[in-house]
Amino acid sequence: MEAVHGIQSLASGDGHHHLSRTLGPALLISVGYIDLGKWVATVDAGARFGYDLVLLVLLFNFSSVLYQYMCTCIGMVTEKNLAQISDQEYSRFICVGLGVQAGLSLLTSELTMISGIAVGFNLVFDHDDLITGIIFACVVINLLPYLLSPRDKRMSGTLNACIAGFTILCFVLGLLISQPEIPLHVNVMFPKLSGESAYSLMALMGANIISHNFYVHSSVVQVQKRSHVLTLRTLFHDHLFSILFISTGVFLVNYVLLSSAASESSHNVIHSFHDAVDLMNQIFTNPMAPLVLLAVLLFSSHIISLTCVIASRAVMENFFGANLSLSAHHVLLKVLSMIPTIYCAKVAGSEGIYQLLILCPVIQGMTLPSSAIPVFRIASSRSMMGNYRISLYVEILAFLAFLLMLFTNIIFAAEIMFGDSSWTNNLKGNTESPVIIPHAVLILMSCASIAFTLFLAVTPIKSASSEAETHEWSVHSPREALGTTHHREDTYPEYIAREEIQRIR
Repeated sequence: MEAVHGIQSLASGDGHHHLSRTLGPALLISVGYIDLGKWVATVDAGARFGYDLVLLVLLFNFSSVLYQYMCTCIGMVTEKNLAQISDQEYSRFICVGLGVQAGLSLLTSELTMISGIAVGFNLVFDHDDLITGIIFACVVINLLPYLLSPRDKRMSGTLNACIAGFTILCFVLGLLISQPEIPLHVNVMFPKLSGESAYSLMALMGANIISHNFYVHSSVVQVQKRSHVLTLRTLFHDHLFSILFISTGVFLVNYVLLSSAASESSHNVIHSFHDAVDLMNQIFTNPMAPLVLLAVLLFSSHIISLTCVIASRAVMENFFGANLSLSAHHVLLKVLSMIPTIYCAKVAGSEGIYQLLILCPVIQGMTLPSSAIPVFRIASSRSMMGNYRISLYVEILAFLAFLLMLFTNIIFAAEIMFGDSSWTNNLKGNTESPVIIPHAVLILMSCASIAFTLFLAVTPIKSASSEAETHEWSVHSPREALGTTHHREDTYPEYIAREEIQRIR
C-alpha cells in the first residue's frame, strides 16, 4: 500500500509547488462524494420533491466546505490528526463512540462503492445477475490499489492525484455533456419540509458531508507545517480555495441531477429500482454515458479505498488501540462490506441494492453531528490552535452548520418513530418493498446518535478546562501581587526606622 504513503508525500510536497500540496488532497478527498449512492439519493430526492430541497443541498455543501477547511487547519497547526487529538482530549467512552461512528461511515462508503460498481457493470453489459456484478466489483476494488500504485511514493501520490482529478472532471463534464438542455430555472427556492421529505433530507445530508473525511483530511495535511516555506495563513487560503473550487463543481452536478430528475419525472414517485434506472437513462441521454459511469465508479473506488485506509488507520490506532498494517485495513474494510452487499442481493435482489444505496447516506448522516463537535471544539481552542484559532465569524457559521445537522437528525428521528409517511411504512414492512434494516434498529441507531451528540455537546475537552483554570489563576495573580505590595508599603516606614537606629548605634 505504497499509495497511502504517496498521498501523504504529495501533501508534504516542496515550497515551490505548493498548489499540488493543497489541490491534491482536496481532489483525493472530494472523490468520496461522487459514488453511485450519492447520485441515487440526489435523483430520488429530485424525482420526489422537485426543487424544494435545492437550498438545503447548497447549505449542506457549504457545511462540508467549512468543516473540511477547519480539519486542514487543525492538522497543519497541531501536526496531529483529529483522532489523535480527540484521544487526548476526551474520555475512553467518548473515543469509542466516535470510533464506532467513524467505522459506520467507512463501512457505508465501502458498501455504496461495491453496490455502485455492480449496478454500473449490469448497466454497461446489460446483465441482470447482481451477484456477478458484485463479484466483479469485489475483485476490482481489491486489485486497483496495487495495480495503480507504483513503488515510488512521490510518483504514486502524483499519479493518484491525477486519477482523482480525471475522475472528477469526467464526473462533471460527463453529466453536463450528456444534458442537451440543462434546466436552470428554479421554481421553488425556499425548502418545503415535511415528514415525507425527512428521509430524502437525511440522505442528501449524508451524500454531501462525509464524517470520516474529517479524519482523512487532518491526517493528510499534518506534515505540512514542518516542511513548508510559506506561511500557514497562505496555506490555509490555498486549501480553502481548493476545497471551495472542487465542492462548487460537485454541487453543480448535484443540482443538475436534482433538476433533471424533477423535470423528467414530473414529481412522480420512484417505486422500484427499474424506475430509477429508467429515470437515469432519461437523464444520461448520451449512449456512452453508462460506460463513462462505470469508468468513473472504477476510478473513484480506487481513490476511495486509499482514503478509507487512511481514516481506518487513524481511527483504529487512536480510538481502539489496534495497530494493523495498511493491507490489513484494506482487506478488513472490503470483507466487512462484501458480506452485507451479497446478502442484500441474495435476499432482496435489485430492489434491496437500490434501498441499500439510499440507506447508506442516511446512516452517514446519523454520524455527522457528533463527529462535527470535536472539529468545532478543537478549531476554536486557543490552547491548541494559538493565534491560528478560527475567527468568531467562522465559529458562528460552524455552529449554525452543526445545528442544521442536529435538527435534520431530530426531524428524521421524530418522523421514523411517530410519522406515517410512505417511507416510514416501507421501513416498517407494511408494503411490498424489501426491508434491509429492521425499523427498530434504525430507531435505536437514530436515538443513540442524538443522545451521544447531546452528551458530547455538554462535555468540554480537557484543554478547555485547563485553559479556564489558567485564566482564573491569571486573574487572581495580579490581585495577590497587589496585596503583597500594599503589605510591603505598610511595613516600609518601620523598616527604615530600624535601619536608622542600627546606623546610629
